[in-house]
Amino acid sequence: MFCEYFFRFFCFIIIAPLFGGFSVLVFAKDNYDSSYVFLIVTKQNSVKSQRYCVNFQQWRTTYIDSSPQGIGKKHLKLGWLGKVNSTKICQRSPFFTCDDNTVVPLDYRLSEEDKSCLPFIHNRTNTMKTLVQYKVNQLMNVGATAGIFLVEKGSNYSGRWPDYLFSEFYDPDVDQSITMPIFFMYKHAFNEILKEFGDGVSSKPVYFTFYRPKSLSWDLSMLIIWLLAVFCVGIGGYWAGHRKNCEEKLGLESRFASSLISAEAQKKLEHDDDKATAPANCLFVVIAMIIVVGILMLGFYFRHVMVYIFNVILSIVGTFSMHRCLSSAYNYFCRCNQCKVCISASDISQAIFKRDLLSNYECCCGRPRESSVLLFIFSAGFCILWFFSRRNPYAFILLDFINVTLCLHVLKWIRFPNLKWLTVLLLCMFVYDMFMVFGTPYLTKSGCSVMIEVAAGTDCMKSNTGYPVAPVSGDIPEKFPMLFQVPRLSDPMLSCIDLEIEKEYRPVILGLGDVIVPGYLISFCFTVDFSAKTRHLYGVVSVVGYSFGLIATFFALTAMESAQPALIYLIPFTLLPIIALSLIRKEFKLLWNGCFTKSEVSDY
Repeated sequence: MFCEYFFRFFCFIIIAPLFGGFSVLVFAKDNYDSSYVFLIVTKQNSVKSQRYCVNFQQWRTTYIDSSPQGIGKKHLKLGWLGKVNSTKICQRSPFFTCDDNTVVPLDYRLSEEDKSCLPFIHNRTNTMKTLVQYKVNQLMNVGATAGIFLVEKGSNYSGRWPDYLFSEFYDPDVDQSITMPIFFMYKHAFNEILKEFGDGVSSKPVYFTFYRPKSLSWDLSMLIIWLLAVFCVGIGGYWAGHRKNCEEKLGLESRFASSLISAEAQKKLEHDDDKATAPANCLFVVIAMIIVVGILMLGFYFRHVMVYIFNVILSIVGTFSMHRCLSSAYNYFCRCNQCKVCISASDISQAIFKRDLLSNYECCCGRPRESSVLLFIFSAGFCILWFFSRRNPYAFILLDFINVTLCLHVLKWIRFPNLKWLTVLLLCMFVYDMFMVFGTPYLTKSGCSVMIEVAAGTDCMKSNTGYPVAPVSGDIPEKFPMLFQVPRLSDPMLSCIDLEIEKEYRPVILGLGDVIVPGYLISFCFTVDFSAKTRHLYGVVSVVGYSFGLIATFFALTAMESAQPALIYLIPFTLLPIIALSLIRKEFKLLWNGCFTKSEVSDY
């Protein structure tokens, strides 16, 4: 009894505080969600073309064409400010004017040659603040249609960080009111264009076409997140009900009881247990909510420390969760009487891992099976691999698998005796989630949500201010691990992301609490179905309700373009249909009080 409550309490405290209702999709409140656009380079009377990724200065305020083809599309001719093949500002012709629809390239940073012709330059800081705007003004004076600045990749001109192009790159020192489009690209890529297509003067004209495909409101990553979450609550809930049903059939008080007891004695024990657990559940909910808030505050003020602690915890808990899930799957396909190869375990391993490694089948005589040990080693290695490679852009694949097994293990293990205490818990989490996402911005100095800052590490005050620094040169906050993460797979500019610079894809994330907390109710419903022989009616209804609740969450994300507390949608969509169904079937009191065995249902 004590062990079960300790595990229930432990899992709830780990999962719920930071992830009990946090769902984020990275949206743009600007025109675009990144500064990337495509550049198509062509040559007159030639079918050859090449596509490049460039950055658009006015990406927050100005739209460009969504397709490179069509009537009215601007195909800009490559031109030069003065000397052909020269991108130096000082080598311009004093009487030069551009033809219509001309794009002119210039170096982004100042060279030593340019200092002699720019008398306003006194120091490097002043240069950074005025040079680019000066160049923009010169381009506008000669009538250029657009300008493209060439960046030396990795050059450390400022002395503080190297120059890189990335998703949110732009130059804040350029006047944001100018209408002439300004683009940025790497100089080595521009040199490739000259080598492949020529300079557009000594040979046939070269044309540049800039465009950006429209982003979809709905992303494929949403579907993957939806499938992961529904799979976890559906399979985890069914597993919980099936496990409870097996225990009742065997007449065991718990999974690890050593002897059979009579059905009447078991029923009496369960009745006494329900009475004893009523105050325990009340105390559990109260203390859990207090600690939930406390841990969230620790995560807010000591985020780096708490992230590391939770990474370690997930590695440990994930090992046992993965082992249990893989062992169950293995046992389903390979029964014990067909797999009798067993090995002995040392006293230490039996003492520490007995509960996880021992087989439930008598043929192994209480000794851990070889397959169980191998699965445990595999699970531990899998979690250790994730721990040491978690900053890799593709580590989310390992993390999502670990979190799926964690959700399944928690849901099949944790039980609530009745709908009463579940409703209390769900309502507490509903209020907690709403307040932490929508209420805390009015209490923090930055005006940011505590939940968002803690779970994702984002700061709403830093998104549009200051000079943008490439992620590779800055300190990217590490996300808490109890999250499902899937990159935005439908992003039209996904191919432009340089992982060496960006370090990660922009993800859609869903907190495990958005799976675990509603999953408590779904597990309860399947337990009712198995006990009362209702043909999985309550379980199926709860899973369907959860599915629609998650869809409603995604609708809210796309409509409001901001992070949403998912539990405010998931809890009503999951709880209300169960209450309505139980009222229609006149079984509400049975579920509310926890009396739902087959014999008790027949008495009503």
